[in-house]
Amino acid sequence: MELNSWNDVDAAIRRAGEIDITLERISGDATLKINEVKEDAKRRSDGLNAERKQLEKGIQAFCEARKDEFSRKRSKTLSFGSIGYRIVSKVSIPRDKGKVAALIKALRAFALGDCIKTEEKPDRDKIAELDDATIAKLGLKRNVTDSFRVQPDIEAVQNYYDAA
Repeated sequence: MELNSWNDVDAAIRRAGEIDITLERISGDATLKINEVKEDAKRRSDGLNAERKQLEKGIQAFCEARKDEFSRKRSKTLSFGSIGYRIVSKVSIPRDKGKVAALIKALRAFALGDCIKTEEKPDRDKIAELDDATIAKLGLKRNVTDSFRVQPDIEAVQNYYDAA
């Protein structure tokens, strides 16, 4: 598209804003439809999920009554699947930040630092603050560009769009 005047540029920006508004509406409509489909699927599957849980409870109750049969062999294969017991060991870790901090402190006090995960990664913002010489020493390059942007005034375009 060739633009020959500031009015042409302004009209192009307006059109870009109209496109943004239309895309936002399309995205919003899609989200609403997706949510409706998810709700319908949930409604249709709720009964089946409840029935499956009941079946599992019944199977578990039956097996609990005959747990002695699982003393040697921990699982049993039937025509349509298998059932069984297995030893599961879990340690619950607190989610509360204060309790997690106390746990980390305790792990360090007991010299169990290998039980603490630490993720190290470069801090892009801090590196960007470094001088060019230091950046070069690190084997990095600073890229400086004059980035062009078009930012429609969505409110003004919306008012124009609604008035049309």
